[in-house]
Amino acid sequence: MVEEKKKSNYIFGNFLGNMMSKVDLRTQFEASMMSMTLILIGLAVSTFYMAVYVNFPLWYKITLIINLLAAFVFLTSNLVTTY
Repeated sequence: MVEEKKKSNYIFGNFLGNMMSKVDLRTQFEASMMSMTLILIGLAVSTFYMAVYVNFPLWYKITLIINLLAAFVFLTSNLVTTY
C-alpha cells in the first residue's frame, strides 16, 4: 500500500508553520507594531539623509518626500488598526 504524503498547509512547510501557529496572538500583534514603527523610523531617517545630504535632482527629492508621506500614512493607519 502506498502512503500519501500530507500536503503542507503553510508556505513555510508544516514544521515551521506549526511552530508559528502556536505563537500567541498578542505577541504577533506586538511584533507587527514594533516592526511597523521601526520601518517608519528607518524611512524617515533615510529620506531625510537622501534629501539633504545626497546630490539628487530636485524632482527626485520631491519624489522621496512624497513617498515618505504616503508610507507614513499607510503604516500609521496600519499601526492604529493593529493597536
